[in-house]
Amino acid sequence: MWLRRLFDPVLKHQHACHCFLEKGCPAELKKYYEKNLPLSSAKVKDHKIVSIDFETTGIDPANDYILSIGGIEIIDLTIDFSTSFHYYVNNSAHIKEDSAIINQITPEILSNGKEPYQGIIELLDRLAGTIVLTHCKFIEMNFIKEALNLKKNAPLPFLIFDTMGLERSLHRNENNLDVTLSTIRQRRGLPEYTAHNALVDSLATAEVFLTQVKDIFGDTEATVLELYRRS
Repeated sequence: MWLRRLFDPVLKHQHACHCFLEKGCPAELKKYYEKNLPLSSAKVKDHKIVSIDFETTGIDPANDYILSIGGIEIIDLTIDFSTSFHYYVNNSAHIKEDSAIINQITPEILSNGKEPYQGIIELLDRLAGTIVLTHCKFIEMNFIKEALNLKKNAPLPFLIFDTMGLERSLHRNENNLDVTLSTIRQRRGLPEYTAHNALVDSLATAEVFLTQVKDIFGDTEATVLELYRRS
């Protein structure tokens, strides 16, 4: 089994979650780590994928804060608009002028938002045991760990697909590749969208992902292992 983990990153992550559950997992988080994760050999269409995005005051979880969380589900490789969600996080005391200009989120908007820890716990209720989709996975993942007071090397109880990583895997021979979400959408002929809204960005990421899956697999079945490895 240990030899298989050397070559199977999905199995390696499953093992890390199991070890964390046995040693070091806070009691209030154990129910999330007890959920089974998708297998390497599983077909992607057979699993729910939750595309998420955060609006934050910056990109450093140690010094910046989540302002809003948005997401939407992909079921059977189809975006299900009825599953969309969006909520603000009450970090009003930490809003920065430059971030407010970009995302138009003000202290007044956040005043009725969810408390930071509760906002992340409610997100985990949606994500644990599933596949999570992001654009630049390190941002959302590190903010989640910071909010839960987890160490940087702690595993999270879900698998992660990353459209930024997938795009790079499709253009390995290109130097200085622009992998911003807006540029990827333009390169793929997807319509322009209004950025800096967590729900809109999660939808934009989901649309990009579906085109990437088509590029990678063509008419064959998309597998969890291949997309996870490329992410």
